[in-house]
Amino acid sequence: MRIIIDECGLNQKEFAKSINVTDSYISKVLRDESGMSNSTAMLIEQMYGYSKDWITDGREPKLIARRGRRLSALQKRIIMDVEQMDEDELRALLAFIESLKKIMAQTPSPKEKHPNRRRPKFNGI
Repeated sequence: MRIIIDECGLNQKEFAKSINVTDSYISKVLRDESGMSNSTAMLIEQMYGYSKDWITDGREPKLIARRGRRLSALQKRIIMDVEQMDEDELRALLAFIESLKKIMAQTPSPKEKHPNRRRPKFNGI
């Protein structure tokens, strides 16, 4: 569970609140004083996309396809690359993603620039 909390960029209290459990429950699970319930593992799977089987037993795959869709080959490749990164590389990647989000939030979409023009379809890479 520590990996999930860290990868999501949350502290223990925020993570506990996000899955509607107490901080003390998370502490007990992290200290191996309590096992994780199946319902909590399923909730983490739904909320964060980590496989219930990986959470409870360490069985792959670590991440599941969310919202009833499968991960694309590109998404899988990116996940595999990210899993190989060290902490400094992950921090740099996170900083890049955050700066990209800010830029995208400030950039009007093509529809906002030209409300009557249809947006072209993207066929992928």
